[in-house]
Amino acid sequence: MSDRTGRIVAITGGAGGIGEAAATKLAAEGWRVVVLDRNMDGARRVADLCGGTAREIDLADRDSIEAAASFVEREIGPCYGLVTVGALLEDPHRPEDVAPDALREILTVNVDGTFLTATAFGRAMLERKAGSIVTLGSIVGLNSTPLFAYGTSKAAVINLSRSLAVAWGRAGIRVNTICPGPTLTSALLASYARGDRDPAARIRQTALGRIVEPSEVADGICFLLSDRASAITGTELTVDCGITAAQMWNLYNGVPEARA
Repeated sequence: MSDRTGRIVAITGGAGGIGEAAATKLAAEGWRVVVLDRNMDGARRVADLCGGTAREIDLADRDSIEAAASFVEREIGPCYGLVTVGALLEDPHRPEDVAPDALREILTVNVDGTFLTATAFGRAMLERKAGSIVTLGSIVGLNSTPLFAYGTSKAAVINLSRSLAVAWGRAGIRVNTICPGPTLTSALLASYARGDRDPAARIRQTALGRIVEPSEVADGICFLLSDRASAITGTELTVDCGITAAQMWNLYNGVPEARA
């Protein structure tokens, strides 16, 4: 039986991809899941799958975030877990081509939205002196990439999470970041279908010779939320099939194949 059986967890961006995978895994571990997303059709579908509750949220709107947190505490019950998956993506581009409005939109949703969601839910956790928060970073927040707005936003989320972990640690709240590599979500698969990304090239750059599945990121989220990670806070868990570890191998003829 899970150490969190019956406890409530809220997941932003829960209507698909990593958020959906996290919702279903957490429900299987005994959590009561609240799926938060702008896409209410998707949120309801995932909530139905995991026996949870769906609620609309707009991560660019502080009032919407505060209302969602109040709804969970008032209508569902005390929220002990929070997973902030909701974010905007972008395509690679040159820095001089970044549109200021697009930059601001991504930073608003990804950085402001994460901070405001954490503090909105964190207030009640502070009162109870118990809670666990997992934010969604990315390996692009740990490295330089041509994703200037998205990469910057994820680097900010990583730093923000470390800071929250220290600010709230003595109150019994842990905050950690999960940093996926390329993950086989519907968005990535669509980019493969359009020819925008080369799956073979990405696989060549991984230590394991494959791409991450959403369920594998969800496994990391479940661990960080759980009491099994009771001494872990203010850190990043990278789930990337070894892309980060293998980076420098590309200077030495790439990652070796397994020997027969």
